[in-house]
Amino acid sequence: MFKNKKPKNAVSKLEIADASLYTADYILSKALDIGENILRCGGEPHRIEDTIERICSAYGAVHTDVFALPSLVIAGIRMSDGTTSSQVRRIYKTSNNMYTLDAMNNLSRDVCCGAVSLGDVDNCISVALNKKPFPKILTLLGGIIAAGGFAVFFGGNLWDAFAAAVAGLVVSIINLHKVKLFNQMLYTVAASFVGAMCALILVHFGIGQNIDMVMIGTIMLLIPGLAFGNAVRDLLFGDTVSGVIQLVQAILTAIMVAFGFIVAILVFGGVVNG
Repeated sequence: MFKNKKPKNAVSKLEIADASLYTADYILSKALDIGENILRCGGEPHRIEDTIERICSAYGAVHTDVFALPSLVIAGIRMSDGTTSSQVRRIYKTSNNMYTLDAMNNLSRDVCCGAVSLGDVDNCISVALNKKPFPKILTLLGGIIAAGGFAVFFGGNLWDAFAAAVAGLVVSIINLHKVKLFNQMLYTVAASFVGAMCALILVHFGIGQNIDMVMIGTIMLLIPGLAFGNAVRDLLFGDTVSGVIQLVQAILTAIMVAFGFIVAILVFGGVVNG
């Protein structure tokens, strides 16, 4: 994630100055704030470990140990004066937000090179989390194009694409207004059920012709392809525990998606056949 690695002596003055200004607890806390938000936005566990280690080293830590999982970060440091600090962060919810992830990566680089002080980290994180890269209408448009495009890609006609686009719009609206306290697995089942229900009803009224193509276009918005890819990548990187956890989560999500579609077919299948 760090494209340009600086020589160790390039930040020696910064390290000495800041080590005298901040305690070990404060340095590790701010490093974990950045690492935690990277993990929340979909960053890899090994990226979090590398980020926290670099930030702590830049501010005078002579030894840093970090262990990150998709839902947990444990870190400990030892400073040159012998003081130590150990902290744990529990992450209950993650998502894939590439814009915020990039902002956190840039912030970590700025902190390491001294462009941003640890005292300004909280404000920079708040700005990055509250800034929206694009209006919500583009998210809805993306769902429409993706669902319709996948329907055509897998062999559907233009009517199937239109029906899938409408169902994709409904699923995208649900994604934008999901309840934060709602269980993620139940949400996946509910979103899948609504998407399949829309596809069945649209085909029933003649807007789509091939129900399988319309459903394929809709289901592609819910399949955890990125999560599965991240799991395989972590396994290839040697992060076995993290990779297995993410793989299980991806498989469970896929099962919930399939379950939602099955329930919709059982409930509304007679409408289409009728």
